[in-house]
Amino acid sequence: MASSIVDLLVPQEADVISRNEGTSPRKAPKFTPGYTAVEEGTAGYEYEHLKPCFPDVTWPPLEEVPYSDKGLLGDPEYKDLLAEATDVFDYTPKIGTEIHGVNLKTLTNTQKNDLARLISYRGVVFFRGQKGFQVEDQLELGRYWGTLHKHATTSVVKGLDEVHSVYYDKNTLDQRALFAPSHLWHADVSYPLNPLDLLSSLTVPQR
Repeated sequence: MASSIVDLLVPQEADVISRNEGTSPRKAPKFTPGYTAVEEGTAGYEYEHLKPCFPDVTWPPLEEVPYSDKGLLGDPEYKDLLAEATDVFDYTPKIGTEIHGVNLKTLTNTQKNDLARLISYRGVVFFRGQKGFQVEDQLELGRYWGTLHKHATTSVVKGLDEVHSVYYDKNTLDQRALFAPSHLWHADVSYPLNPLDLLSSLTVPQR
């Protein structure tokens, strides 16, 4: 839920290679996709309190919980959600929409209903530059839609069992030989009876 990825790309040395057709040599980087070097961590990391941990806790078995789909209350044209939007566009015809000018921290219930409906239709919705939108605010937003899930197999944030933290630095165990890259930064939990994912990216690669 609160992700902090610090595997920034670093400059790579280049080799000179020639084409078989006798053209002039060209530069080619020494780079293997999926094996970018992890940058050294810096002191005073802003989100130190959100780094992952594995506390010695136990939770009761998962049970089905009552659920009311707030998206059914949303407007088909998302009028309340988009009333103050400054820009809205789709990434592809089938999935992904980005919205600018909407503050997630101050959403009204009717706007939250519209957002639930939009997410169910577009699959994923992006909001950039959410100033002051803290982890606690994200938890509150998620609880409006239903009971939050606790990830049973991966790390959490200390004191926040419902937050799954994704973080990498030079001390992180390299498991790329065991898992596909998509599983190393994100773990879906679609197997629960009532799944819901909210993802925040705090520190991301620069390019």
